[in-house]
Amino acid sequence: MTIVFSILLSAVSVFAANPTGTLPVVYVNTTNSAAINSTENYVTGSLYIDSLGKAALGTKEAPIAAQFKGRGNYTWTGFDKKPYKIKFDVKQAVLGMPNNRHWCLLACADDYLGFLKMPAGFRISEAVGLRWTPRTRPVELVLNGKYMGLYFLTEHVRIASNRVKITEQEDNATDSVSGGWLVEIDNYASDGNIEFDEGNGQHVMVSLKEPEVLSSQQRNYIEQQLNGLNNALYGNSSAKLWQMLDVDEAAKYYLVQEIMEDCESYHGSCFLYKDRDRNGKVDKWKFGPVWDFGNAYDRHQETWIYDNPTFDQYWIGRIATWPEFQKAVKEQWWIYYHTQKDQVKTDMRTFANTIEKAAKNDANVWRNTSNYRDNSDYQDVRERYFRRYDWRIDWLYKQWGEGTKPATWDVEQAQEKPSHGRKILRDGQFYIECNGQFYNLLGQPVTF
Repeated sequence: MTIVFSILLSAVSVFAANPTGTLPVVYVNTTNSAAINSTENYVTGSLYIDSLGKAALGTKEAPIAAQFKGRGNYTWTGFDKKPYKIKFDVKQAVLGMPNNRHWCLLACADDYLGFLKMPAGFRISEAVGLRWTPRTRPVELVLNGKYMGLYFLTEHVRIASNRVKITEQEDNATDSVSGGWLVEIDNYASDGNIEFDEGNGQHVMVSLKEPEVLSSQQRNYIEQQLNGLNNALYGNSSAKLWQMLDVDEAAKYYLVQEIMEDCESYHGSCFLYKDRDRNGKVDKWKFGPVWDFGNAYDRHQETWIYDNPTFDQYWIGRIATWPEFQKAVKEQWWIYYHTQKDQVKTDMRTFANTIEKAAKNDANVWRNTSNYRDNSDYQDVRERYFRRYDWRIDWLYKQWGEGTKPATWDVEQAQEKPSHGRKILRDGQFYIECNGQFYNLLGQPVTF
């Protein structure tokens, strides 16, 4: 019996220590196998990616130079399975995603629904047509020769022509400071945060993502903007509020969070951005992109995400009271309900099948570690996610019905299966909007 048990343990160990051969494998090697043990300091090294037996980026003999550090807050401190930040020395296009120096390897160690929360949130964001959604690819990670399980190679939220597409403002700029700005409603205090009291007495912290180093002119501008937006939100003038805040992007962002029942959505990792004012035209603040869905579906309550939330939900409770926002939400819901909800579910089933073997492998690697979320019975946890999705769609239908059909929407054409993203009507023609780029119905990119 002892011999048989030893053989079984050995077999599990071998199984858990090797990639499945079903996903691309990211090989990270740090200089002298240095540990990645800080979210502040990079360690040097290199990376290459093998995609099902074919070189996808670099090779074992000629890897790509890069630097690595930890990332996240609770996801870094609360789990043995760690997330990482990658910074290439030179911009790289990775697994079909546009080139950039900055990438993330997300562990999703807090996901107990089959590693489907974050990918589903991103897919729904694409479906509602937010201007940019971070692209992600499931991979398996080998770090300094050790198999680490299932990870998600993901675009880092940054200002760039192929990410948050706004003007990249220089650090310490003294003119043209109206944009572009990328900020985050944050739940962790840090140096340089802008803090103010929300109109209902809650204390809000906003961290400045880009630019990082501010001149006095930049600091004054952004403080005036955020306080002005807060005051407009709690004021009585709808005209002033919607002159500052893009109602359609706010509605799309909110719809994603309600479908995902994300009780932390306006508490942290809640991004907003604004492009530069030009030719006398003021650019509005826009919610997005979506990011952290670690607490999605955790409450599992039939209520709005801002009602008695587990975490403080800044601004959204007040935003939701404005008639213009309610109208925009119901129109976005109509589009999603009629053209996207079933396609998203189909796409997520395909995605779940793609990662199933790696998810089971991941369970063998991490099941005995700190704060482990059990995904070992993958068929069960996968179906739990789909039940949660259906439950939330059904509950929102009870609140909004089918929503409100936009005046310019053609039902027959809109119900044709889109290749990706959502259909929009513009200048009498239908186009597909995905990540801020428009395509005709043949999938060819177009510019307006």
